[in-house]
Amino acid sequence: MAANIFFLIIVIFMVCLVLMQVRNQNMKEKYAALWLSVGGVMIVLALFPKLLDWFSSLVGIETPVNLLFLIAIVMLMGISLHLTLAISKLTDDARTIAEEVAIMRALQRQPEGAAGRGTPRPPKRTPQILQLTFPHTHTWEPL
Repeated sequence: MAANIFFLIIVIFMVCLVLMQVRNQNMKEKYAALWLSVGGVMIVLALFPKLLDWFSSLVGIETPVNLLFLIAIVMLMGISLHLTLAISKLTDDARTIAEEVAIMRALQRQPEGAAGRGTPRPPKRTPQILQLTFPHTHTWEPL
């Protein structure tokens, strides 16, 4: 029973830590939901340890600790897969942004007449007030 109380205290500490990270905006909500759900399962198992015994006999695993390890391994594999996908997406985004910045810098460094192959070079300054003409209305002129 003392071990259950010890693990319950650790899990409550972990849940509080996750909530503080979300509150301080150090952790995104989608990641916090994962850790809070893991904490919820651990709290239930710490409060009702016979539940793990019942579930392990239902699944056919002889020792409840082995079921706990299996659940932890599957969960860690899922987290690793999720983080790998997130890193892959961020890597692609960073590469795309770096390419766009390189193209912008190359266009910015070209001499005035060498914008290249019929591509008009964007104007250096935009006018402060544009002259707009609408059909059947008044013509607006710069002040």
